[in-house]
Parts: sequence; C-alpha cells; structure tokens
Amino acid sequence: MCCNKFLIYLIWTNAVLSLLFSSTVADPLDCPSCDCGETGKEATTLSSFVTQLSGEEGDQGLSGMPGGKGARGPIGIRGSQGPPGSNGPQGHSTASAPMTSCSALRRSGFHQNGMYKIKPSTFSSEIEVYCDMEVDGGGWTLVASVHENNIDAKCVTGDNWSDNQGNVGKSSANSWSNTWTFGNIESATSQDYKNSAYFNLPASDVMVWHVPNNSPPSQWANDAFLKYYTNDSFLTQYGSSLQNMYLNHLPMERQASINTGLQLKPIMNILKESSEDIRNAIPDFYMYKFDGRKKAIYAKVSIAYDRIIKWGNKVSVRSGMNDSDWHRVQYENIYNSNPTYEVANTAESHPFITLMYITNSEGNEETFDIKVQTRTTDEHGKGGYSSYDREFELNNYNLKYKTYNVYGVDGVPSYIEVHFVVYSFEIWKSVVNNETNFYQPIEWSNGTYELLNIMRVSGYPRNILLGHTLLSKDDSTDATIPEIENTLRRIVRYIDDFNPVYDLNAIVTKLSDASEELCGLTTNFHKYKYSSSYEVVGRFESAIEDGGGNMYDVGNKVSVRSGSSDFRDVLYGSDISGNNAYKVSSTDPDTHPFLTLMHIENRDGSEDTFDIKVFSRTSQDGSASSSFGEGEISYDGFHMKYKTYNIYAGANRNPTICEVYFVVYNFEMWNSVISNKPGFFEFHEPNYSTYRWTSNIIRVKGNPRNILLGYTLFSRSEGIPPPSSHVKDALMIMLKKMSTYDTMNGVGCSRLGESAVTPVQFHTGSSQDVANSIPPTQRLDTTAGYLQFRAVSPEGLPFAMCPGVKTEGCSPSTVCIGGINSLKDNAEACGDFTGYAGVPGDKPTETEPDGKAHSLKDVDSSILIFTRDRHSTTTS
Repeated sequence: MCCNKFLIYLIWTNAVLSLLFSSTVADPLDCPSCDCGETGKEATTLSSFVTQLSGEEGDQGLSGMPGGKGARGPIGIRGSQGPPGSNGPQGHSTASAPMTSCSALRRSGFHQNGMYKIKPSTFSSEIEVYCDMEVDGGGWTLVASVHENNIDAKCVTGDNWSDNQGNVGKSSANSWSNTWTFGNIESATSQDYKNSAYFNLPASDVMVWHVPNNSPPSQWANDAFLKYYTNDSFLTQYGSSLQNMYLNHLPMERQASINTGLQLKPIMNILKESSEDIRNAIPDFYMYKFDGRKKAIYAKVSIAYDRIIKWGNKVSVRSGMNDSDWHRVQYENIYNSNPTYEVANTAESHPFITLMYITNSEGNEETFDIKVQTRTTDEHGKGGYSSYDREFELNNYNLKYKTYNVYGVDGVPSYIEVHFVVYSFEIWKSVVNNETNFYQPIEWSNGTYELLNIMRVSGYPRNILLGHTLLSKDDSTDATIPEIENTLRRIVRYIDDFNPVYDLNAIVTKLSDASEELCGLTTNFHKYKYSSSYEVVGRFESAIEDGGGNMYDVGNKVSVRSGSSDFRDVLYGSDISGNNAYKVSSTDPDTHPFLTLMHIENRDGSEDTFDIKVFSRTSQDGSASSSFGEGEISYDGFHMKYKTYNIYAGANRNPTICEVYFVVYNFEMWNSVISNKPGFFEFHEPNYSTYRWTSNIIRVKGNPRNILLGYTLFSRSEGIPPPSSHVKDALMIMLKKMSTYDTMNGVGCSRLGESAVTPVQFHTGSSQDVANSIPPTQRLDTTAGYLQFRAVSPEGLPFAMCPGVKTEGCSPSTVCIGGINSLKDNAEACGDFTGYAGVPGDKPTETEPDGKAHSLKDVDSSILIFTRDRHSTTTS
C-alpha cells in the first residue's frame, strides 16, 4: 500500500514539473483548433492522467513573488484642472553671465523679489544679493544692514559698523568708508551685514527698510513696517556710492566741536560796565563789602575741620619756578594751561586724587610742581611721622612715588599724603630726563602739624602724569607699602583705559566712580570730611562774610541745580557748566550789584526744573521786617519776570537786603521755550524769616529751553528797602543791555550744513509714522520725511545715518545710527543704535517711545539699506 502511494506521488510530481518547465507542451484547451499529432496526444494523455490523479481541492497557498512590469497601456482621458500650487523659491538669473545689478536684472524681465547673483564690476567677484523688484519700479540692491545686537553695550563684538571687529580692523578707515565686507545675506536681520556692492556698484539713490530682527529673507518684503526711498539722484553728488560719500565727502571722523550756548561772559562784561547806571537807578545804593580784601573766592580748595586736620589738602600747581605761577586747584574744576598742562581732580570723592597731565608740547617748560598744604590736629606733636619713596613698573607704565605720613595719635585717623609720577615711553611717548633725578621734593615737611610738601618733575618733561592722592586710616596706623602700591596700581589701570590721554576729566570721573574700590585697598580707610557749607579756614566760601554795617554775619551763598540733582556752588567770578542743561556765570567780587546768570539751554528738553538758591545768615536780631514783590517788564521782544525778597527796618537800622530773582526769554530771537502753565517761575522754598538763617530757592519749570534765569543783590543803607519802581528801573537797564545779544550767539546745535540731507518718498508707512516714533524730547528739533547722512553732535562726533528724519538737535545719537568707535573718551556715542535706549528713567513700550528712548519695536528692528542707479531702471 505504501509503495503504491509513493508511486502515485512520483508520477504526479513528474507531471506537474513537466507542465511548469516544458516549452513545447500545450494544453489542448489553450489550442482547441490545433492539429493533434503525437505531441497533442501525449499532452492529452498527461492531462487526463493528472486529472485522474487529482483529489479534492485543497486550501489556497501562499502568494508568489510579483511578476515583471507589463507593457504600458493606452493613454487615458484627460482629467479636470486641479487647484494652483504654492510658489517655489526664486530661481537665479539664467543669463549666460551674471548681471551687474538688480536694475539690470529688472530690465531683463526679472520681476520677483529675492536672491540673485550679480557681478557689480569687471574686477569684482560674483556675489549673491537680495533684490527688491517692486518699490518705485524695482531694481534696488541690498548693500548693507545695521543690526543692534546689544542695546545696553557700547562697541562690543558684533558692532561691525562702529567697532574694530573681524575684517574691519584690517582697514585704516572705518566700516562706513572702507572696502571690507562682513556678515552674510541670510542673516542680515540678525547681524550687521555689508557686501561689495556697497562700494563697487554705482548708484544714485538710497532706500531704507525697517524690518523686525530675525526675519528671514523670504519675509522681508512683507515684514517691513517702513519702506522709503530717495528719487532725486542725490548720491551722484557724492561719488555715486555710500562708501565714496563717507570716504571723500562726509568722512566719518571726529569733527570740531561747537559752542552751542549763549556766551555769558560778554553779557556779564557789558552788565559790569553798566553797573554804575544800574546802581544809580536805586538811590542810596549800599556798597556792601565782600570782605576786608574785596576777595570772597574761598572755593572748595580744602578739607574742613575733621578729626584728622583743622584745614588742609590745599593743592596748587605750577609750571616754571616763579611764585606768581602757582595756581590753586579748585575741587570739581578742571584747569587748562595749553599747551603746557591740564589739571583735574576727583572733587569730593574718596580717596581725593589730583592729576596733572603735562603735555609741554613745545618743550619750553623745564619744571612742573604740585604743592599740598595742611594743618593737622596734632598741634602738640604727639604723633609720629614718616616718609619713603619707591618705584615700580606695571605693563608699559613706570611709576615713582613718595609719601608723607602722620599717625599714632589715639582717636585721630592717620594722614597719608602720596605723590606720584606716571610715564610710558611706548604708549604716551613720554619724555623724561633719566640722567638726573627728574622727580624729587623741593620742599618737604618735618613734623606732624604744619605740613608743606612740594614735588617737582624737571628736565623739560613731556607727556607724563603728575599726581597726588590722600589716604587715611581710622585706626591711626600708617599705611603699608602693599596698601599704597595696590592703590596706585589700580589708579594706573584706570588711567590705561584712556589711551592716549584724551580727556583728563573723564579719567578723574572714572576714578571717582571707583571710590569704594579704591578705598577698599586701604584697611580701615577713613572718609575724611570735605568743607562744610560755610566753614573753610574760618571763612564762608564764595560768600559775603559781613558786607559791612552788620548786613550779614555771613551770606549771599549762591548755588544752582537742574532737576533733582545736588546744588552746585557758584564761585564768584567763575563759570560752571551743567553739560547740555545749563551754564552759569557770576560777577567778580568787586562789582556792584552782584549778579549771577544761569543760561538754561536744556538742549534736549529732558530737564523739567532749574533752581537758583541763595543762602545767608543775617545780622538782624529778629526785629526786622520782610516782604515779597513781583513784576514783569518787556523791551523789543524781550520779556522779564521778576520776584523780590526784602529784609529791612531792623532795630539796628542795618543795611537792607533786597534779593531780586528774574527770568528773561525771547521767543523769536532766542527761540525760547517756556511752559504756558501758571507758576512756571516761582519761589520753590520761600523764606519768611529775617533772623539768622535765610534761604530762598527760585524755580523755573516745565522743561524750559533757551532762557536766562538770574539773581542780583540790591541794598540800601539805613534799613530802607528800594521802592518797587526803582527795582523795576534797574532791571530795565539790565534787560536793555541783554537785548543787545539779540541772536543769542550760538544757541542751538544745528549742523545740517555738515550733512547730506534729502527728502524721501514712502512706499510702506508714512512720514507721520516716523514722526510718531521720534522720542518725545527730540521732536522739537527733528523732522520726519528725510534721510540725513553724517549728522554731527555739538561735540563733533559723527553718526552715519538718520533713518527717516533730519535733526538739528543736540543729541543726534537718539535719532541716528552708526556712531564711530569713541570708547576712549565718549562711550555713550559708540555703537550701532547708539542712543536708542534713552537714559535711566525712560520707560518706552513696545510701540511708544518715551523721553529719549525709542519704542522697543524700533530697538528690536534692523535697518536694511538698498541702492539703485535711477537712470538705468525701467518700470516695465
């Protein structure tokens, strides 16, 4: 049975294989009409046999491998049209050779915004650029972008336009005028960018886009919220490229500074010359005395009574050897004796530091001295004293120093006077005479009470720094050498931040700011007291000590301020300046009536209030009377409002005190700006006392500009106050004299004549949109609808471009971009969006500017700069 089954299986398998692999056997069913021969019979027999062998149909087997691709079928019927697809990326020019510009591409029929390759000149390489093919007929080539990567930093890495970063440092010119490139086109809104078309591609006009930061190129055209352009071919007047303009016509270099304020000295002089006429307007004018020697300038030139000294730290300087050459150093003031030397100090900072930068540019002066005088509290010589000198080197600087120390009295801080000289042959090109002891004392103390020390540098020195600093320790011990040298090393490091020495005042400001750090280098540093408001060697500083006839015990101390800052003392016969806010001048202490004038410039309108304060201690016994008065006069377009305060008719019939405060303005000739609100000129803190201490503060408020705030002192003998009509007559004489300065010489900061200014047309946004984006304090002097190239500040610092505006203001950095690298002496003018962040206290929002600050939207946007040759563009 098994054999039969096996035999059947073999026969069946053989039959199946024969059917699968035989190429000659055909099934009769597939060929019903064929002529059946032997083959057919064989096939039929096999088929019949297999049929006979097959049993019942089994389960379906596994699928076999796919067969080969069949022949292509006939073309079907065309279907209906589908919806349009999205736009693909812009393709490059298909011209056989790259075009020279986007204008050429536009003429050749390219109408889409996007990336193209151009070859600006025969000698330039092929570059990829972004082309705008829409605005005013298209053909605009993107040549640069300005992107602020850190609004709170100044000239840091990434500020390629203003700092020497990357390739920029390899060129002798700055980025606006050199031929180096930086950045890449894909990142033009996330970093500074400049391509070779900036200097290789001839152009006649400029276009600017304001685009949010980090916007991709494909979205620039849609994302730009401002697009404007010039169409007057102005660039052809400046070499037909921005690079040519900044290199040969409007160089991005420091320019000469200008005097922007009223020249107070000429006014003071003419009023002084008219003093007799003014006095005659007040019968029986009392000629008060400033002091017995007609000299009341006891300025901040010493340190008042303290545990350490009765008075002292009087610093004087001179060049040459004549006693008449000594100049007393006044705290806070800078003294300049060009071309010989310049002196500045840290004022009321700790430690006190005086710096004397000796230029001696002509090499005419052989010697330079610093003298310090002090009287300590150690009158009986209980303490000890010492002195030593040393020297050291720090980087490329050499420093020699000599000390004089008084110490060892219980409960009395030590007194440590340090003199030093700094020079650098490599950095400053210093010249010193090494063949002699060029730095030595010519007078030196030998005790603990009366101190007089003079240090001299000799041998016709040039470009060196002579200095003095005062240290002190609460525990009455002497300072150690490491403490002194660590302090001096730190001072040198701060000096090194200003190489070469451009601005001595900037250095001492830096040192003042480092007060805590410097004091920390001396263990138990004692912060000695500076002069009080009225006690300097027993005399009232900048005041009338008596006045004669018991007018004052001491009085007429004048001080000024802007805003909420500290009051600054007015020194008789001297001038002071409050930066861009105000200038002050007063008459000498031999002029009657005494007069102080405060020219309020307030260039950017940022200060709301200005004050003059007069402080006195009268000699009245309380029986005197007081009164207030006010009035207003005008003359030939000039207006004066005034207020008076009188003390008179005391029991002793002392001379009267008539304080007169006034404000002068002229809308047409001085361009004065005052508030229309009531009370813009008023007493801020009126005084109602006639006994002992009196103090009055007059205030003008409402962000005033280009006005004069003044104070004068009238007086009459026998306790009789000046009649109001006499006061008015005297003030009219003053007003007429002031009116001779009808143009307020120098008022304003406009330097448009040093710029290229051209109007713009708007494609996206409007002139009003630009006007709304101008910081509020700049709107009076800034006009929308223009492009200004190389705006210059009053200090002479240039700014490359003012997007959408022209400015005649005093702070172009707030509306212009592209400051130069001015880190050495004016860090605030350094950077891409230099002043866009405003000042502390400004609170801009996303869309609204505030104070000097731009909106956050403006700060977080990039400026894209395009150029085009207008004469080669078609609007087809």
